[in-house]
Amino acid sequence: MSDINTTLLNSIQKIEVDLAEIKQALRELQRQFSNQFAPAVSAEDLTTMQQSIIEQSSLERIAESVKRAQLTEYPDQLGKQVINTGGEFKGKNEAQKYNLLLQILHEQDWKARCKEVPQGQPLPPLVPLSDHDLTVKRLHLKTLGRTVNHYIIDKDYPAASKEWKNIPEKNREYYMMHLESLAKNGGLHIHQCKRMWCARSLLRESFKSDNQTHKRRMAEKNKTQRDISDSLLSSPDMSETGDVESPIMADVL
Repeated sequence: MSDINTTLLNSIQKIEVDLAEIKQALRELQRQFSNQFAPAVSAEDLTTMQQSIIEQSSLERIAESVKRAQLTEYPDQLGKQVINTGGEFKGKNEAQKYNLLLQILHEQDWKARCKEVPQGQPLPPLVPLSDHDLTVKRLHLKTLGRTVNHYIIDKDYPAASKEWKNIPEKNREYYMMHLESLAKNGGLHIHQCKRMWCARSLLRESFKSDNQTHKRRMAEKNKTQRDISDSLLSSPDMSETGDVESPIMADVL
């Protein structure tokens, strides 16, 4: 596994060096074009610039693919997945599951702190997270889910309305692991969940919320258009025109 990781890292570094060289060439071309009194750009210069842009875009896509493949190849690289949804989690709704998970992670942090206490000194007490603390941490997790959805997934799938279940599983794995990585950086080790159930649930909820918002906005837009149409049809000026269609009415319809 270490040999594979080394190979992948070397590939990424080589690509990043190539990207840096191409970007430097682009900056040089842009510097040449910045002077408005400079001679006209030759066809050869334009061709070089276009080719550099194409190569840069291709290399960036390759680098992104390599990074995604490296991340999803080893789902346990953030840490072992040990927290299942069985046992205490059964019969609970999503918010209750998040709360229970957060309490478990909080207790793990407490145990880790206890190991650092010198022998003979008293251990710190285990104080469960308060309702306020749980609410804040849940909102933080949901915000991270929306961040991944809006800034990463929307770039890959720009449609306003989309279903989580229709995203290819390999892509879903990458999005979930990216979310777990963001959460870990913030001290929330949801990567310990088996089958990434917490990250999966957060992203599924974000999709559902976005689709509901989209449907609501479309319904409001359609209602507004109907109200405008009804208003135009019922106005005195419209009643005197008989069967002649108003240009405004034609635009609305």
